[in-house]
Amino acid sequence: MTNKPKRYSLFVDALICNVFNILVLMFLWVIIDSIDLFNPFDDVLEDFDYTDLYYSKFKSSQLPTDTNIYIVNIGNLNRMELAMMINTLQRFEPKIIGIDAVFNEKRGPEDLFLRQALTQKDNIVLGVFGKYNKKGATGIIKHHPFFGEHPIGHLEFITPNGTTREFEKYIEFNDTVVNHFTLEIMKKYDSTAYLSIAERKGQVELINYRGGQVPFISFNYEEISDSNQYLSLIKDKIVLLGYMGQYANAPFDTEDSHFTPLKTSNEIYPDAKGIEIHAHVLSMILRGDYITKMPEWLNYILALVIVQLFLMFSIYLYVHKSKYFDFITKPSQFITIAIVLWGTFMAFKNFHIKFDMVPTALALILSLEVLYLYEEGLELLKINTYITQNLKFDKHGKKSKKKKKPIANSNNGISNTGANDSPTNRV
Repeated sequence: MTNKPKRYSLFVDALICNVFNILVLMFLWVIIDSIDLFNPFDDVLEDFDYTDLYYSKFKSSQLPTDTNIYIVNIGNLNRMELAMMINTLQRFEPKIIGIDAVFNEKRGPEDLFLRQALTQKDNIVLGVFGKYNKKGATGIIKHHPFFGEHPIGHLEFITPNGTTREFEKYIEFNDTVVNHFTLEIMKKYDSTAYLSIAERKGQVELINYRGGQVPFISFNYEEISDSNQYLSLIKDKIVLLGYMGQYANAPFDTEDSHFTPLKTSNEIYPDAKGIEIHAHVLSMILRGDYITKMPEWLNYILALVIVQLFLMFSIYLYVHKSKYFDFITKPSQFITIAIVLWGTFMAFKNFHIKFDMVPTALALILSLEVLYLYEEGLELLKINTYITQNLKFDKHGKKSKKKKKPIANSNNGISNTGANDSPTNRV
């Protein structure tokens, strides 16, 4: 009875190598994250997002201007001047005026004029700022009661690493819920559009920035007068009042400025003001053009599956086509990474579904190096697996290819493998 040769599993070897690859990635990430020398590299990785390429290079610059939303720069107007501006705007009958400012204290007689301007019509939405600690929101900084009761919304965006891509639809504290500034505006402007975003799962929403050379029409405070016929455009529309600079076209003014994926600025300065980002969010809600972000656990599962398949392919080549291993796997590694990134980019472009494939790309980059290390470890420990099944180890630990057993071909007990076994010398 002959012993059957032991069968080794390609899948198991690839899985072990895959897990080893994950551990190496985690180890490297901890080093990069904990050593100050690597802070610039850490910042680049954390702030990198492939969707920035879509917004800055591929989103159409020919999209028309959104004429539902208008922006007015309040500059450094005092409260009297701001009150006069609001009164002028109200004469052109906007449906909603959202003010990106917080009047949290009284200052003097000019407050009387501001109060009158804010309370003359029921179409004002004011901003508030949240108070936060490490656990989340603890309260809000809102306007003084002297200025009347108005709908309020928090003004913050989520900008942990430099670029503004997300916002919280609401904040909660002490059994109180405060909507985002844009949601509170939409609640008064279009209840159907408001419900479309309010009913979406999750507290955090990605911002789908609007393209176009001129996404929104804006007015400087000097242009707000009864004689400006263009102000007739704001009738029944949303008007946003906020800081756009001390004067028009001031590129070096960084107050209330944010980096965005649009990167329209040719300088190294932030490219959008907070009030502009609010306009982009409102435009997204009106279009119903939301981005669906895949959960992190799904991104990690996809990374595990894709790297597993690539490792199985690589190990098979290593064992059975070792001569062509480097020639095939290196280009295959590059092509696989390109296909993964292209596929996620197209899913975002065509379906507004966002996958985070950075872990997959990093794992694929390291996978072959980890495979070499894994194979060397098996040889050092003299462990036979699918990878090393064609190697044998002598007592000194040296390795060599296992020779295949010769196939005996007998003819009436006489071997036909002799040196003189040829048709010309047979008797």
